[in-house]
Amino acid sequence: MRTSSFQNPGLSPLINEIGITARALWQKGWAERNAGNISVNSSRETVGTDFRDVVERPLQPPRPLLSGNSFLLTSTGSRMRELAEAAENGLCLIRINESGTGYFQACPENPVQPTSELPSHLGIHEMLLKEKPGYSAIVHTHCTELIALTHIRNYCSTATLNRLLWSMHPETMLFAPRGIGFIPFTVPGTEKIGKVTVELLRHHDIVVWEKHGVMAIGRTVSEAFDLVDLMAKAAGIFLTVRNAGYYPEGLSDGQLAQIKQNNPSI
Repeated sequence: MRTSSFQNPGLSPLINEIGITARALWQKGWAERNAGNISVNSSRETVGTDFRDVVERPLQPPRPLLSGNSFLLTSTGSRMRELAEAAENGLCLIRINESGTGYFQACPENPVQPTSELPSHLGIHEMLLKEKPGYSAIVHTHCTELIALTHIRNYCSTATLNRLLWSMHPETMLFAPRGIGFIPFTVPGTEKIGKVTVELLRHHDIVVWEKHGVMAIGRTVSEAFDLVDLMAKAAGIFLTVRNAGYYPEGLSDGQLAQIKQNNPSI
């Protein structure tokens, strides 16, 4: 007897975590309409699941490194506010075939399609398997505070953006020592933005797409969300002070150096 779809009890913790994260994204105001998407490598949780008699779809470009891996991800058109109430209704479960040229899709009773950002997600997951073992989750959302910063030309570079965010709160450097990568405006959903995102995520655990949103990676969905939340807090402090009519002093280079000295792991 096959155990495809979400009948596999091993998926329950992942589905629950995605639902909790979706609620947080909606409550933060970062998920208007069907904005954002989430994916997690669920290969360990779906051991024994039989995908052979479900739909197989072609995959472009091929992902041979991901052969045999399965992923739980949000569906195209799904809304975070709805995922918060019943996550399983807006999720897809897929497994990449042995050649990496296609994937099998096991869905709930109401068939849904994977997020339109599937190629970008799989490109990132391919890099994670090869270069960042243990990382399994991706969160894309329209974080208002970070998007706002990319409308200010002075902060449209990786260096200036990180100097600003690190200086707003000491825990930003403590918990995001690799900083955030900046990607100049690129048309969403294209192969180009996917390639640039993969390249920057080799060096950072979060990137911001100019005037669009952010993509974060983590060992879990919650960890990826925490990284966005942390950076949003720093950006929010800056914007709050500016809205009050002042320019924030920020942590000095010396103070940031003290944080590094007291935390050798940074």
